[in-house]
Amino acid sequence: MSNPYRSFTTMLAAFVVIFGVLLSAVSYWFISHELIRETSGLTRNAVVKYIEGLPDAKKLFEQSATDRASLVQAGESAAEDDPSGVEEERLAADIRAAFDPYGITDVRFVNLEGQVGFSYNPSKIGSTLTGRERERFDKAMDAGEMLADRTSADLNLWLPVSSEEGKLIGAAEVSKDWSAQSAKILKISLTIVVLLAAGMTLLFFSLRQIFLRSSRVIERQNKELSEMLERVHRTYDESLQAMSSALDSRDNETQGHSLRVTAYAWLLGRQMGIEGEQLEMLYRGALLHDVGKIGIPDSILRKDGPLDEMEWAIMRTHVNMGVRMLAHIEFLGPALDVVRCHHERWDGLGYPDGLRGEQIPICARIFAVCDTYDAITSNRPYRASKSHETAVEELKRFAGTQFCPAVVEAFMELPADTMQRVRELSQQDIQFLSLDELLPKVV
Repeated sequence: MSNPYRSFTTMLAAFVVIFGVLLSAVSYWFISHELIRETSGLTRNAVVKYIEGLPDAKKLFEQSATDRASLVQAGESAAEDDPSGVEEERLAADIRAAFDPYGITDVRFVNLEGQVGFSYNPSKIGSTLTGRERERFDKAMDAGEMLADRTSADLNLWLPVSSEEGKLIGAAEVSKDWSAQSAKILKISLTIVVLLAAGMTLLFFSLRQIFLRSSRVIERQNKELSEMLERVHRTYDESLQAMSSALDSRDNETQGHSLRVTAYAWLLGRQMGIEGEQLEMLYRGALLHDVGKIGIPDSILRKDGPLDEMEWAIMRTHVNMGVRMLAHIEFLGPALDVVRCHHERWDGLGYPDGLRGEQIPICARIFAVCDTYDAITSNRPYRASKSHETAVEELKRFAGTQFCPAVVEAFMELPADTMQRVRELSQQDIQFLSLDELLPKVV
């Protein structure tokens, strides 16, 4: 699996896991909340119904703590002799009988002063609430509404209790066994988790499969598009090479010139760190640098001897003519730097615009060196070709005046045998030799 697929799979798995955990947590909270609300409501109704059925509910709150304490200390014998003790036992038994079916494990009735008037635990009768119990009691009394507080094993409810006149007389603290509900919540939650895990796993593999299938389609389409663009570019370049070869064929003294200077420029551009689209534009600009000579009359272009002043003026027009010919071709726009500026000089004495130094685009500076090198090392009707070493010395002599010094320095680092190989290959039948065939042979 490639890195994009692996990254997507990892991200998708992380999303599914996080989403599943969050959904499980929300489900657990919702189930717990709803079960607490339902249980609290049922318990509250049971307590309220019981208190409303008492002839005098105030006695659960108004009996003093001292009376409660003495009743507890007297024990069973005192209860037998004391009618109030019998009544107390009957009340406790009656409360248990009423509340036990609801799973209530403890009940305390607390008056407005925070004193416990009744409890399943006799030792707490007459005690005063402190700490968190007092805080919960006060909060329930202030709100006038039931307050629920759940622990792991119990559900504690604080229920404000009013008299028949509607005045608060205290609060009932009810403790309900929560273990059965906890087990129920856990069971339901585990079931949901299992179903979610199964659903998320199915979702993960479904989305992954959709992604993989879509990616393969996109990859195939991208490959087809890349191949098509490559064919288009190859067609462009082949057309440019055909145009360049046709131009060279007009001038017997420059057979293979465009092919050679393009190869030299490509090698020198790479030597200077130019790559990617800029190198492609250098390649195409070098190939088309003299395209404007199509408009130069043969009497001037193919003249055996030196040109006079008028003929040179006409010859120089090939630069602007070439720019006008290519300006409407959008993809060749960056390549026009070479066409427009390959006769500019570092000292500003070139044409057509008299650019100086780094005003001249780097691709044009590179090409100017390669063009001069090829002119020196090629046979002309009025002189024989010179050696690589002679050409290099000539370039060095004019570095800083005609040529960019940095470009000349980089050119000197190109191996002489590589340049010789270019010249030898360009002597083949140019009708059957292309730059795509030449460049791999010289690198």
